[in-house]
Amino acid sequence: MPYNQITATGTIAPGHDPVGPTGKEIRDLIETTLNSDGFTFSWSARRHQPYEGTLDTGASIINLYIYAWRIGNGGRANLPSEKRIQIQQGVDNVGFLRPITATNKTLLLGVYDSPSGTPIFAAWDATANATHTQKSCQVQVEDLQAAITENIHQCTDSRGNIIYTFLPDSLGDYIDLVSAGNTFVFPVGTTGTLVAKVKAATLPTRKKRTIKSTQKVLQQIQNLSSTEKEVITKQRVGQGLFKDLLINKYHGKCALCGIKTEQMLIGSHIKSWKDSSDAEKLDENNGLLLCAHHDALFDKHLISFEDTGNLIVSTTLNASEQAELHISAIPPITVTPGMKPYLADHRSKLK
Repeated sequence: MPYNQITATGTIAPGHDPVGPTGKEIRDLIETTLNSDGFTFSWSARRHQPYEGTLDTGASIINLYIYAWRIGNGGRANLPSEKRIQIQQGVDNVGFLRPITATNKTLLLGVYDSPSGTPIFAAWDATANATHTQKSCQVQVEDLQAAITENIHQCTDSRGNIIYTFLPDSLGDYIDLVSAGNTFVFPVGTTGTLVAKVKAATLPTRKKRTIKSTQKVLQQIQNLSSTEKEVITKQRVGQGLFKDLLINKYHGKCALCGIKTEQMLIGSHIKSWKDSSDAEKLDENNGLLLCAHHDALFDKHLISFEDTGNLIVSTTLNASEQAELHISAIPPITVTPGMKPYLADHRSKLK
């Protein structure tokens, strides 16, 4: 019978079960995915399940046991939307029996080879499957589809156990957060969609990964001049996590002119990168989201701002230059208390 499948356009319709992925393709996907966004992952055993590896999140090392199979049709004619993985008979139970802790985690994963353009992961409660004899773990195709629009989606199986479905770029965050019972624990006061709460909860480790990866770049370019190093590191951080933080803070618009074209926007440090501590380098109070034109003016200390938000213009710019640069069109900015120490540093360097 034709089971429901996700189509190339992301909709659901009756169709053939995806052929893949193979075991090797799943392992390669896990490895590639976990070596992105600043994570560092390596296998210590990948021939038989459970696979073993270590993940450096930027804040800690997590020892992983990983069970992973392709997601196929559920096999029950009266449930055309049901999908499943099959825990194979005789698979080693060592990972299922191991408690989930902050530094030792067992993953029970399925991968659906979606024609929509990217594979979709499902993650079940590993410890809930410690007793099995060729056991199936089910998920609905609608819950797999939800990951396409939500990035990470929470649902439950028929026994009330939590399942997560997510796109590959959320695998690292899932591992970072998952605790006993396949649950996430968020800081008090965390609100918003699930993906927003996940991003907020993992922000501290993402900041540490960014600093770590930038330090690696600095080691690789140690023979360059200090000016060249600053250009490279500012570009790396300004166009990565720091920029993402500022896009959220300034609603994706230049703080001075309202330009929304993301390719033209820069995460501009108020206190320079080289003079900032690690914490200050990725503090959103230490930044303005600026278009390339206004970033150049601000970065070269030709303009700055009072604590009231009012514009200050360098005396090196004459009236003709100010008119040419449309300085009079720059509005006051909103200055939060956290920005004031950084602005004081910036004003001290005004030309």
